Amino acid sequence: MLFVDDHDWRSKQRESAGWEAFAAERGELHYEGVGAPPVDFVIPHIDAEPWATYAKSFDQLCAGLDLEGKVVLDIGSGRPWAAKQFALRGAVAAAMDVNPHPVVGVGRGWEMAREAGVQLDLFVGDSEKIPIADASVDVTFISAAMHHTNFLRRLAREMARVLKPGGVALIANEPIRSVTADEGDVLLTFAEPELRHGITERRPLTSDYLHAMTTSGFVIENMFLGPDTRTDEELLARISAPVVAPAPREWLSTKAPRRFARAAITRWQHIGVEFDARRALPKGKGGVRRTRLQRHAAIYGNPDINLVARKTGQ
Repeated sequence: MLFVDDHDWRSKQRESAGWEAFAAERGELHYEGVGAPPVDFVIPHIDAEPWATYAKSFDQLCAGLDLEGKVVLDIGSGRPWAAKQFALRGAVAAAMDVNPHPVVGVGRGWEMAREAGVQLDLFVGDSEKIPIADASVDVTFISAAMHHTNFLRRLAREMARVLKPGGVALIANEPIRSVTADEGDVLLTFAEPELRHGITERRPLTSDYLHAMTTSGFVIENMFLGPDTRTDEELLARISAPVVAPAPREWLSTKAPRRFARAAITRWQHIGVEFDARRALPKGKGGVRRTRLQRHAAIYGNPDINLVARKTGQ
């Protein structure tokens, strides 16, 4: 356990207790050791949600990365499935979480490492005060945990601090909300059980994530939406406001001009957010710059986003 028992940490302890209560409510607090076939020995590569989606995002983020001998820190790991995957790829892997529980927290990593035959460094700590020396890590990874902080920029600064110059931050499966949606309404719809147990839940805008990273010394190298947003139909289903102009073939439709007018008004109302998001994104044609619909979904929709960011400096 690597933390200072101060006011900030006591709030994390309350959240840790909330995660255990949430898991108990879902019937997940049962222990299975090596030799049993529990799901956490094989995640994320299983054909069940959310793991199937997580696996696709994880593999896409890691594609082309040489992890052999690199120091990788899994932040907000929960059960440290990602740290185990990094270790299997030859990395020196560590995992950190606020919850030490041996079934649903970072403590589960001991059995996961034994079963996989790898070495993991596991510790309890605060992602907003990472207890690791400056410039000591090659890669930081965080999956579906960045939205569990009220201080995005503080977390981003901590990732930048512990990374070596040129180090890479991988951010996976982070939920966003449309700029047209109220955060409170979104949380009550998608995160009411977590809120009830005292777990910190937020739904930042895409621009909030991008701004936190770029103001903390990172350059965004890639950003892509979750694997469930590959087709135009899937993208349209995730956009919560009429902000996409009709396709040319729809212009003869009686509804198309009104739809275009609503889209123009909505985009004008949020032009500052759209401009900031576009400015932070890499200039290539990959990721969310691939199509106009991808860009709109990242700003006006509610998909998960994935980011690759590199720390600047020598």
